[in-house]
Amino acid sequence: MRKNFGILLIIFSLFIAFGAIFSFYEDAKGSLFIIFLISFPLYIIGQLTRANLIKMRKNGLRWIWAYVYGVILIPGLLLSIEGYQTLKENTFSNNGFVLFETISNPEMNGFSLVFIFILMLLFAFPFYDTTLKWKTGIAMSAVIVTLFYAGYQYMMWMDYRGVHEVDGLITHHWNGEEQVIPYTDIDLIVFQPFVKYTSIVEPIGETYFKWRVVFQTKNAQEISYHFFLDDYSLSVSNDLKQLARSKEIPIHIIPMTDKQRKEFDFQLELNDLEKEPFYSFFDIEEF
Repeated sequence: MRKNFGILLIIFSLFIAFGAIFSFYEDAKGSLFIIFLISFPLYIIGQLTRANLIKMRKNGLRWIWAYVYGVILIPGLLLSIEGYQTLKENTFSNNGFVLFETISNPEMNGFSLVFIFILMLLFAFPFYDTTLKWKTGIAMSAVIVTLFYAGYQYMMWMDYRGVHEVDGLITHHWNGEEQVIPYTDIDLIVFQPFVKYTSIVEPIGETYFKWRVVFQTKNAQEISYHFFLDDYSLSVSNDLKQLARSKEIPIHIIPMTDKQRKEFDFQLELNDLEKEPFYSFFDIEEF
């Protein structure tokens, strides 16, 4: 009975903690208060209740680290990516950018996740069944990788690309190199709808409707930006349309195929999106 009650307390404390994590951006101070002054004490009481003082003295540090690892470390690492990108967007997007992306080369998006994955493995060192010497080495490696990750994020702060309302298309690399394409060098802006289907290579992926905006320059260079089917993407794409008109740049909207139109309508219904603004954007007559 006592053991079962302790397990219920532990589960309840974790539910409270994860609820606080999900509301972290709305109320950071409140979430931290709940985690450290409500959830964590309940977790410790639950461990003491389900076990005993002798086992707590023997395994207490490991149990405490299990809480820190699952409730604080992993969510903190994942939230650090989103928080970093949000801070970067808020910093630069207010400087006249109609469209802003936090990295100049979309193929480099996965590097932060690689760092996070490595750190998750390294910070799990108390759970590894190995010698104290090896655990110490892993712990030191975790600190070193954390410093590298922080350095990487600092280095990538000035790595971005976007569409500036005055200067044109800007691509700024982490090493200081910058490419600016003025609007006078752009011949055409193409809006191209497409569907990303689930494939054998990505069996757990989803089928979704997207569109790309392609800036075609006078020297035959193409710069593409991708958008998902949501209200924010529609708003930005309409801003790009308006920008093209103000700069007297021709635009071309590629008509949807029957399959694309079918998926388009299905995704609008699935995501409970208002049809009329999207139909208007893609020059579709509703029928």
